[in-house]
Amino acid sequence: MKCFRGPIPYLIAGLLIHVVFLAALGTDLLRPLFNDTSHTRRGFDFGVFYLAGQALAEGRDIYSVSGAFGFRYLPAFALVASLFAQFQPLTAYFLHLCCTELFLAVNLYLTWRWVEKPRRGLALFMWLAFSPHFLELYMGQVSFWAASLFFWLIVGLHSGRERVAGLCWAGALLVKPNALILAPALLRLRAWRVLFLGLLAGLLTSLPYFLLHPDSWGTFFAANIYGAPVQGALTHAGNLGLQGGLVSLVAQLAGRPLAELTTLADLPLAGRAVIYCSQAAILVATLVATYRGRDALPLLALWMCTFFLVYKDVWEHHYVFLQPVIVALYAHSGSPKFLWIFALIALPTPFVLFDIEPGVYGPIDPERTWGPVTSLAYRSTKLIPLGYLWYGLCRTCLASAPTKS
Repeated sequence: MKCFRGPIPYLIAGLLIHVVFLAALGTDLLRPLFNDTSHTRRGFDFGVFYLAGQALAEGRDIYSVSGAFGFRYLPAFALVASLFAQFQPLTAYFLHLCCTELFLAVNLYLTWRWVEKPRRGLALFMWLAFSPHFLELYMGQVSFWAASLFFWLIVGLHSGRERVAGLCWAGALLVKPNALILAPALLRLRAWRVLFLGLLAGLLTSLPYFLLHPDSWGTFFAANIYGAPVQGALTHAGNLGLQGGLVSLVAQLAGRPLAELTTLADLPLAGRAVIYCSQAAILVATLVATYRGRDALPLLALWMCTFFLVYKDVWEHHYVFLQPVIVALYAHSGSPKFLWIFALIALPTPFVLFDIEPGVYGPIDPERTWGPVTSLAYRSTKLIPLGYLWYGLCRTCLASAPTKS
């Protein structure tokens, strides 16, 4: 009976839930629970990667491919995508799923080795029973790849292996450019080797492509900073970030239809001021906390949380970036509050209660039929625990005592 003590029961429970996620990919079992699965076909995002890989292999511009919001990633990732493009789309999607599960297996192994036994079981469970991970698999996304590399970065810094940590951050950058959000924390930690390796990898793997396609730099920059100027895409039910929520509330209170919004300039001046001021206040508070902070884990976790509060396009699958944060914080402190934060973020939103035309594929945005209360209730299940975590990390960093370097 010893095998049913310690972390094993939690591991088994997590594996059972994860098996449900995998099985649901071939059915409609979980589709009604999420905006992206209810109205988007399986492998939708992976299709963009696949097309970019084909374009690179054929010598075409990877940033000119159509589909979703276009290709927003660095050229190095298009090179990875070109390997998948050697196969038929369905086979390539299956191989992508295998790669994602391989990242998960490595995370489980590192967690088993890194986390002390009293907390090991729940830490393992956190990797396996997280609903945004199902969205990653369904959409064919790679945020979990970058999140895994972020976790390896945390473990590397904790173990004093800066070179390994640098390579992990470099890998995360090449997979997902939004990993650049960690740069201020690394700068404060004076992790010069990590910063150098990451930025050098991004530069060396991107510069040759942008020299060959000079017009692509502007496209890449605009796609990640401003987004595609698509009418009706400024915010929608798929956007679960704070900025997207504020845009929705301002627009609805001002009587501006979401379907007519293209940029923030389409909102009233007072509404734009509220959005800009709130975002500026969050960034200033984060920077002040960073200046006072001393420890790697709270600083890195703080900036990852800040991403969800200030970035314009936060999809539900992006919340996998919080998995390494919550796992590491719980492993470090053992505080029960991280279990509650995990539970609230891991569970699906109440989207199924507010959806329209459930299960119908197409450009359907249920939020265009919602009122402010519904929009607020929908996003609050993620943003309230996230905001609480961000606030707690700010306090932790501000309370940090100076230590000898």
